[in-house]
Amino acid sequence: MAAKVYHILPQSKDFNYESGLQGKFEKFLKEFDFSSYIPENEIVPLKMHLGGRGAFRTIRPQFVRLVIESVKKIPAKPFVTDSVRAPGYEYLEIARDAGYTHLTLDAPVIMADGIFGRDSIKVYAGKTIGEIAIASSIHDAQSMIVLTHVKGHIQATLGGAIKNVSMGGVSASPRGSDWHEGRGKMHFLMGDLMQWNQEKCILCFNCMKICPTQCITFPDNKYTVDKEKCWRCGRCARVCSTEALTVPVSHEMFMKALAEGANAVLSTFQPHRIVYISFLLEMQPECDCMPFADTPVAQDQGILISDDIVAIDTAPHLIY
Repeated sequence: MAAKVYHILPQSKDFNYESGLQGKFEKFLKEFDFSSYIPENEIVPLKMHLGGRGAFRTIRPQFVRLVIESVKKIPAKPFVTDSVRAPGYEYLEIARDAGYTHLTLDAPVIMADGIFGRDSIKVYAGKTIGEIAIASSIHDAQSMIVLTHVKGHIQATLGGAIKNVSMGGVSASPRGSDWHEGRGKMHFLMGDLMQWNQEKCILCFNCMKICPTQCITFPDNKYTVDKEKCWRCGRCARVCSTEALTVPVSHEMFMKALAEGANAVLSTFQPHRIVYISFLLEMQPECDCMPFADTPVAQDQGILISDDIVAIDTAPHLIY
């Protein structure tokens, strides 16, 4: 049977709440049968990207709270979560500044792999990346709702539900291991460190400024990385305007790794236990982990809802 994708249009036909996107989304959620995916009294992660300092185009808290209210009516126990993208304590402060707190959302906001980003369980992903560490709060959950802000991405091109589940469901630095079994493995399949071309480097230090673990320094104007602290997230290479830094992975290999990572996360759930909600709003060219929000690349296209991760990521091309 073909997958079903619901599409809530962003346009309003008249001047009342019910005609606006928030009102239409609220009406849809009241009629949507979450209980067929989530059993009563279950603890349910709402997996989303909490943003970066300066990245203000994330999913608006009003929409997240509507989902939380719907889950509570099952009744079930939702919490908002993501794996550590910046150091965990700092990431919670970023979430607070974006309006994601237990007071605004009426649900806890926690790090899926713990405040230090090390709480995870290793799962076999596939022949490209082998084992990878799934954040424990996602691994141990029985059901999940994936809230995705659709945007661009450094290597995935589309920052959709697959990217959200794959990279966001995996710990960066798992307990008892390092990036070799974490998220960075997807970026660094062909080498251990970024490749630095000294002749191209203009010493702008943007790579050093954007590093989430502050592991990059330039003693004597030489690019130097603390290999133990580095998560291999690849942000330093992305912000290098002269391409003096490159990540050792091909686009084809990265996409295979991304698919395997998503499959590993989904393998911890029984079928028909995940709902995907994608927000095609303020779709900027960069990931929300960047320290800024760029101009959107397209007009708002509304909200998509499905229980099929491939269908919801391929649906946007039908809209344009």
